[in-house]
Amino acid sequence: MVRMAIFLVFLTIGAAGGLFYYVSKVEHDVAVWHVDPLTVSQSVKPHSFRMAPPALTEEFVDMPSPVYTVNPTLMAKAFDDYVLSQTKTIRIAGSPEEGWMTYVQRSRSLNLPDYISVKFIDLNGGKSTIAIYSRSRFGYDDLGVNEKRVLAWVGTLMSFEQ
Repeated sequence: MVRMAIFLVFLTIGAAGGLFYYVSKVEHDVAVWHVDPLTVSQSVKPHSFRMAPPALTEEFVDMPSPVYTVNPTLMAKAFDDYVLSQTKTIRIAGSPEEGWMTYVQRSRSLNLPDYISVKFIDLNGGKSTIAIYSRSRFGYDDLGVNEKRVLAWVGTLMSFEQ
């Protein structure tokens, strides 16, 4: 009986270790994760957050985007510099010059990947806006992490607001 208990403990530890290893080494398929935040379908799980101009998308918007008084390419470059300075964050697709990027930011403790797709939109007349869709890859509920991230990242652009 004691041997069985020890075996089960080691089996559980091994399975947990294998799961954490898989999550920390998981590949980022750009074809799956680099999506247009204006057109990608909303997840049925409560583990995402979308900020976008409601007039430019048919998808559910958690919060409307601000309007800025600056060239979208300039804003995209400043945004990209800020995002890439964040802990455990990399860009996996796109570029500021394209105005459409996708990032991966991993959680501090469990190293779980979240994907954040961002698009800068020229509204003409010297105005621009942003669409951003942040979602977790694993789990069901994100406990508000994606919303906090979007608000913090977009908050860095406040100096560009009209």
